[in-house]
Amino acid sequence: MATEVQDFTVKAPPKKGVIGDWLEKNDSRIKELKYSLRLLFKSPLAIIGLIIILIFIFLMLFAPYVAPYKPEAFNWDAMLQPPSLQHLFGTDQYGGDIFSRVIYGAQLSLPVGFAVVISAILIGSTIGAISGYYGGAIDELVMRVTDIFLSFPYLILAMVVCAALGRSLEHVMMAMAITWWPAYARLVRGQALSIRENKYIEAAKSLGASNRRIIFKHLLPNCLSPIIVQATMDVGNAILTAAGLSFIGFGAAAGQAEWGMMVSTGQEYMMNQWWIATFPGLAILLVALGFNLFGDGLRDILDPKLRR
Repeated sequence: MATEVQDFTVKAPPKKGVIGDWLEKNDSRIKELKYSLRLLFKSPLAIIGLIIILIFIFLMLFAPYVAPYKPEAFNWDAMLQPPSLQHLFGTDQYGGDIFSRVIYGAQLSLPVGFAVVISAILIGSTIGAISGYYGGAIDELVMRVTDIFLSFPYLILAMVVCAALGRSLEHVMMAMAITWWPAYARLVRGQALSIRENKYIEAAKSLGASNRRIIFKHLLPNCLSPIIVQATMDVGNAILTAAGLSFIGFGAAAGQAEWGMMVSTGQEYMMNQWWIATFPGLAILLVALGFNLFGDGLRDILDPKLRR
C-alpha cells in the first residue's frame, strides 16, 4: 500500500508589490496623517480658511477661463458704472471690469506671497539651523546680524530697498525676502538648540555623519512643524505687505491688475464710486484671513501639546 508523502516546504509569502511595500513601510506615517486630517476637519474655522485659500488658488490658475473680460480691456463708454449683472463689481475710471481685474489680480498677489515666504524659509531656516547646531561664536555672530535686521521695521526696510532698486513686483519680492528671513532664522535656531541634544544626533555623529548631513537630514526635518505653521500665516501677511507697498507706489506699475494698486487708484473715487477700491480691498482681506485661519488650525494639529 503506497504511503502519501506530505509536503512540508515553507512557501514564501505572496508579493505585495511596490505600493503594498510602501504602505507597509509608511504605516505609522499614514496613521498619523489620518489622525491629523480628523483633527483638521474638527476645526470649522480651519476648514473655512482652507476653502478660501483653495478658491483663490483656483482663480489664480484659471483666471482666463473665469474672468469675463481681459484685465487690460477698457471700455470708455462704460466708465464708473456701479455693480450690475453685466459688471458684477462695477467698472473703474477707464471702463475696466473690476470683477475681472480682481480675479486676474490673484495671479500677481498670490505668487508674491508664496515667493517671499519660500525665499525667507530657505534663507532663514538654513542660517538658523547652522547657528543653533554649531553654537558658540558662530551662533553669537549670526544672531547679532539677525538682530540688526530685526531692529528696523520690516516695512520701512522694504521701502528703502524698493526705492533703491526701482518700482516693480520683482523688487518688492526681493525686498520683502531680505526683511522676512530673520524671523525664520530665530525660529529654527531655537528649535535647533534643543534638537542637537537628542540621542539620535549623537548617534549620527558617532556613526561618522558629516555636520552637513546632520543639519539637512536630521535637524531641519524635525523643525518642519513650526516652520509650516509660521509660513502659512506669513503668506497672508506677505500679500498684505506687498499690497501696501503697491498702494504707496513702490510695487506694481500703474494700470496693472494688482490689488494694492487697484485700491490706490480707486481711493480718490471712494466717496461716489466706492466699488473701485472696495472689492480689491475685500480680496486682500479675504486671502489674508484665509491663510491666518488655516494657520491657526495647523498650529493646533501640529503642536504635540495641543493635539492631545
